[in-house]
Amino acid sequence: MDISKYIAQKTFTAFNKSLIRNIIRISIINIALSLAVMIVAAATFEGFQKQIAQKVFGFWGHIHITNIQVNRSIEPIPLEDASKYQKMIQDADFSSIGLDKSSIRDIEKFVILPGLVDHNNLFQGMFLKGVDRHFDWQYMEQFIKSGSIPHYEDSVFSRSILLSEQSAKKLDITTGGSLIAHFIINGNQIKRKLKVCGIYRTGLEEYDQKFALVDMRLLQGVLQWTPEQVTGLELFSNRLSDVEKINEFIYNEILPTEIYSETIRSKYPNIFEWLSLQDINKRFILGLILLVCIINMATTLLILILERTHMIGILSTLGLGQWNQRKIFIRYGVKLLVKGMLYGNIIGLGLCFIQWKWKFIKLSEADYYLDHAPISFNPTLLIFLNLVFFITITISLLVPSYFVSKIRPVNALKFRA
Repeated sequence: MDISKYIAQKTFTAFNKSLIRNIIRISIINIALSLAVMIVAAATFEGFQKQIAQKVFGFWGHIHITNIQVNRSIEPIPLEDASKYQKMIQDADFSSIGLDKSSIRDIEKFVILPGLVDHNNLFQGMFLKGVDRHFDWQYMEQFIKSGSIPHYEDSVFSRSILLSEQSAKKLDITTGGSLIAHFIINGNQIKRKLKVCGIYRTGLEEYDQKFALVDMRLLQGVLQWTPEQVTGLELFSNRLSDVEKINEFIYNEILPTEIYSETIRSKYPNIFEWLSLQDINKRFILGLILLVCIINMATTLLILILERTHMIGILSTLGLGQWNQRKIFIRYGVKLLVKGMLYGNIIGLGLCFIQWKWKFIKLSEADYYLDHAPISFNPTLLIFLNLVFFITITISLLVPSYFVSKIRPVNALKFRA
């Protein structure tokens, strides 16, 4: 049996009976709180990034497919034969990039048209996004504040409009009210009377105040487009990690040169760059907490060494090597670390569960895009965090344990704790 392990096991309980036990308890509490805060911080940062990204993807999809000239012209440029490209993508073989058809959840048509909305001499400029009757409203339903989502008939287009809460306040209109949408097409002004069927709020202020949802056929009629002419297709992927590969494959292998595809990350980079900056904040906060815990453990271990100075002198006299003596105190530190980590995981996961269940920490949706602090339960992240915490602090114990070798046996034998 390892002599350092044996001595550590036999003498560790003596600390709990000495005056130093309060210091040990404080150290365990510090470890527990440090790990708990790291777990909560990591879960919140990841939840924050995921939920905001999901809001953007839920509204726009993951990939947009449009006419390549759409960004070069002020006038709307249609994507011709939209159903043909829709079917080409749905029937494509993605096996060459290690994917299959299940990687794509849905492909939907859309039309975007800028307009001016008028209600009681109050005006609001916005983009009207037209969707068809096959549009999946499941995502938007969770953001409806009043009214309901529009329902489109097969035979005639609907005059319903789903308006954002910000736009409704600026126009002083409520569900059931009517407004006039003004469009300029080829130099001519066109008006359409629309009825507000519902009011939504996603929390993405810069998008909410710019967009409203209507029947795609209404906008096609205004533009005098055929049913096969749309602004573009939006593609939804089942896995976010596959989006870049899918986009590259579609652009290079499926679409003709006059058709362009790009990811939403590329099309609207600002919000995703802002989310990426949160990684810097996360690393800084977690690193700072870890540093505090390392200092705490180093201080505690030095106190334990001073407490056992006389024992160190006896062991040195008996011929026990300095490395074995250092291992005794490293084992002391690891015991404290494991105990503190156990409590830390219980506290951290408990707080995460409470926030996930009851959402007691509220946020300003206008500033943070969310009305509460989000939590993401990621087992891989939790295991990784615990491993990094344990390994880093265990390695750091080598530094204070080095002071064992600086204690001279003659002086140590004279020392009584």
